[in-house]
Amino acid sequence: MSAYVIGDSDMITGFRLVGVDGFEADTASEAMQILIKILARKDIGIIIISQAYLSNPEMQEQLDKIRQERVSPIIVEIPASKGPSKQVQLSETISKILGMKI
Repeated sequence: MSAYVIGDSDMITGFRLVGVDGFEADTASEAMQILIKILARKDIGIIIISQAYLSNPEMQEQLDKIRQERVSPIIVEIPASKGPSKQVQLSETISKILGMKI
């Protein structure tokens, strides 16, 4: 299993330096298109996506739905290389995935 990154050019460059492939997306809709393509691959175990795309509520809803429907791959949000970041409690993410409060 391998990892894949969806982010801006700085994020992609940083991850490529440590051997993780990725694709640059300019918009949330472009990031979602890439995510759907990556979800079809069986060799990807972790998808790392920039939080910058998740400021779009529709993107966040779709990502939550994917997490509820699929066990694998694990989708991890990390702060964008530029701009503000949001902190998400791990328990909140797990609660969303399980559909119950923990």
